[in-house]
Amino acid sequence: MPELPEVEHLRRSLEPSILQAAVGHVAIHRRDMVRLPAGVKHTVATLEQGLLVGTNIVATHRHGKQFALEGVDGRVLVIQLGMSGSVIIEHGPPPSGMAGKHRHVVWTLSSLIGADSPAATRESVHMSFRDPRRFGGLTAFASMDQLRTAWANLGPDALTVRAEALRAALRRSKRAVKAALLDQALVAGVGNIYADEALFAARVHPETPANLLDPAAVSELACSIRAILSRAVKAGGSTIRDYRDGLGQAGTAAADHRVYGRAGQPCVRCRTTLEGLVVQARTTVFCPVCQPTRGCL
Repeated sequence: MPELPEVEHLRRSLEPSILQAAVGHVAIHRRDMVRLPAGVKHTVATLEQGLLVGTNIVATHRHGKQFALEGVDGRVLVIQLGMSGSVIIEHGPPPSGMAGKHRHVVWTLSSLIGADSPAATRESVHMSFRDPRRFGGLTAFASMDQLRTAWANLGPDALTVRAEALRAALRRSKRAVKAALLDQALVAGVGNIYADEALFAARVHPETPANLLDPAAVSELACSIRAILSRAVKAGGSTIRDYRDGLGQAGTAAADHRVYGRAGQPCVRCRTTLEGLVVQARTTVFCPVCQPTRGCL
């Protein structure tokens, strides 16, 4: 499942191809993947309006695992990747048949190349939203103000979260700290992979009650979250199965994983066998020596 590093790297990889591009056409293969504002019926016109047809993309934004495209006229489209979503730039015609399977929405974008030159030309590309498992989706907003209101329901962005904000968030939960980190209303952007990695780096046991972590442990955890996510973004994210960025490139962050997916293998610090348990229905890997149950108030 794409987490914050994968979404952030995807956003960055798309920008050179889509910023200032005009949205000329959209092919909608699954209307149920598009969410319009409350009270707006799904028609061809309203779907095209929500999917930014007729505007130019002037900015991208991200909070947690969600990212958004902003049009010059103020319209905004939020993209949520869910478990298996991706956004792909293709310079030729989009694939058809089995090769084009799961492309639920395909945009035709047009960019002016060499705008200051008499020989300026227009280049067209296709941008496809794919989601085989269909847990993601596209949500239209009329303005950035509406988007900010929606994103206010999420916790602080994990890429920049400071100890004070993390402490305030974790105090609200008596659940295991691993479960609290997965709650996007408390901290936005952390999923199963990076929760395990951050807890290991901070030497925090995943079942420690979130509200009982002492200030030093929370400070170390906040630092670990920021550092691990930043490294993962620079590495292009973690390609565990099929994640690719906007240009079809795999990420290499998985090579730096210390615990995720390594249950039964030796700890990279102390060589103790890593153990697995289940927290909030998620497989969790930790070191029983490096992550003892302590650091509580």
